[in-house]
Amino acid sequence: MTDELAICEVGPRDGLQSAARILSVEQRVNFVAGLVACGLEKIEVGSLVNPKLVPTMANSDEVFTRLCALLPQNRENFSLLVPNEKGLNRALEIGCKSVAFFTATSNTFNRKNINRSVKESIADLAPLIARAKQAALRVRLYVSTVFDCAYEGTKTPERELGQFSELFDQVDEISLGDTTGRATEDQVASLVAHGILNRWREKIWWHFHDTYQRAGANVRYSMQQGFSQFDASAGGIGGCPFSPGAKGNIATEKVLQIAEEMRLRHNYRLPLPAVP
Repeated sequence: MTDELAICEVGPRDGLQSAARILSVEQRVNFVAGLVACGLEKIEVGSLVNPKLVPTMANSDEVFTRLCALLPQNRENFSLLVPNEKGLNRALEIGCKSVAFFTATSNTFNRKNINRSVKESIADLAPLIARAKQAALRVRLYVSTVFDCAYEGTKTPERELGQFSELFDQVDEISLGDTTGRATEDQVASLVAHGILNRWREKIWWHFHDTYQRAGANVRYSMQQGFSQFDASAGGIGGCPFSPGAKGNIATEKVLQIAEEMRLRHNYRLPLPAVP
């Protein structure tokens, strides 16, 4: 890893997906444009999910196309979450260059989220990821419930992450999610010390939720171990609608503060725009 901080800003997707109100396309476009103006170029701008299931993410394709017209130089850095083949088809149709897929270590969480077991999810994702790579897309894989699950309790990532190794080899980025926000620094340390991540170290992005105010310590520890790539959400908005009680991504502002304390270089500027 380098000594320069990299942030994937997930506020416009992960942050807004569980919001109490639905923002217009224009509001979402303006929010992302404000983030770009603060130096946050790598941004997940929406999700091509069924709007009946996640109405806050409706018209994400329009958000993407309008952003590309407004900020064409940033097209390759605007990513979309795609849940299935239909979503990937739409991403390709509108010229998206960066997509994200998702799964989890928990069978119960996966079934409630995508109606698939972990094994079934892996089988579904393999051809989609291969197709995305063949189309020269940058591919991210989210793995949720890495440390804890609202339904199954404490997880053992050192044992459970191995089942995703073939997918990890294919993708460009691996986002490891502390979905419930219960991960402790000791759990993160145990995972890092185990060595299973070494093979994909350059691909790792940490996705900590701050539900129990533990995310800051986990970010700081990860930085101390030489990691510098983090997902974060402006203002700490968001969570996961499929995991009860999982509220609050770590705030981008907090990650920047910790990075400065750790003397990691970055080009991001505060204050970040407020959520509309």
